[in-house]
Amino acid sequence: MPELKLNILLIDDDELLLRALSRTLSRMYRQAHVTCLQYPEEFMNCIESNGIPDVIFCDSMMPIVSGTEVLKRAKEVCPGAIRCLLTGDLKDSYQWQMNNTIHFHLVKPFTQTHLTEVVECALLLEELPISKSTRAILGQLSELPYLSSVAQNLLQELGNEQPSMTVLAEQISHDPIMMGRILQVANSAFMGFEQHTNDFKQAIIRIGLEGLKAIVVCCTLSQQFLNQAKQIELHKIIDGAFSRATMAQSLAKMLGKDTQSQRVSFAAGLLSSVGELAYSCYVQLGKDKDRVSKSVLTAYLLAVWGFERGIVAAQLIDELPLCGEASPTLIHKIVEHVYNNGGFDLKPADYELLDKLNLLQATQDWFFEWQKTQKGNI
Repeated sequence: MPELKLNILLIDDDELLLRALSRTLSRMYRQAHVTCLQYPEEFMNCIESNGIPDVIFCDSMMPIVSGTEVLKRAKEVCPGAIRCLLTGDLKDSYQWQMNNTIHFHLVKPFTQTHLTEVVECALLLEELPISKSTRAILGQLSELPYLSSVAQNLLQELGNEQPSMTVLAEQISHDPIMMGRILQVANSAFMGFEQHTNDFKQAIIRIGLEGLKAIVVCCTLSQQFLNQAKQIELHKIIDGAFSRATMAQSLAKMLGKDTQSQRVSFAAGLLSSVGELAYSCYVQLGKDKDRVSKSVLTAYLLAVWGFERGIVAAQLIDELPLCGEASPTLIHKIVEHVYNNGGFDLKPADYELLDKLNLLQATQDWFFEWQKTQKGNI
């Protein structure tokens, strides 16, 4: 795939910081066009001269016009841009994240890794088959869910090459609900372990890092939405996602996928609840309920939160062309259909694809096994 060109806009009244940041980003992304703006009151003129930006890095404390005011304006005139606020602390971060004014909040001094997370998010969204008009709607939505500092720290640790079990255990120990959910999943029947465990490290080994990321996000959002939705409805959404996750993992196993692929399929299924939760609590009450789908909203939020491309793309079961393998997208598509319809009556094109990949018989066998488990639960 050819490298995508990005239009990056830097806004800061500190000329030295602008130059340093510009040099760093230009070195990291040679295909990017980096524009520096020292006077935020000239924001509109800058856009007219240099085009709509794909990414905006904006300092918060500037004379005349504050960074949040600039990004609020950007949300209106270039909603498809990824908006990143640069500050000296985390004050008011959640307020601006909650109303979707900002996507990222970097606290100085930040590192190249932090800058990479922001730019890679923009690149991922450019690659996904989401139209510019839909991106604009997503960028202008208000009151979207956000990740708490605890969840962000957990995901950052899980993103390390060798996550520290000690650090993870310490952070999760402050959230008994999350810890309970992790142990519940690790000891569930579908994991296939006869021996019960209360050991956190052993639970993580059973679930996998992808599954843990998904549980962290779902637990965080379920607590965030508790005041917005009825508790019964909330549990129904989460339980449904967990069912789809277990179905996806069992289908991936039936199709001969390795353990890592099975865990990715589990995570993709569990995270399918993200858009449904946001949609139920916020979007359906606004004017955009018929203009953005739950699956696209899920993919958008997961991309902004830094999830890997396979898990993000797996949400776009209607928009993304299916590749010639048993991808997480294909697995998620089959599971969603079976779960929502209770049957295996797929579309002719889906039958043809499974047959072409020599997966039709294995998929049907999986469906019959799943039916048996459903009858056993009645």
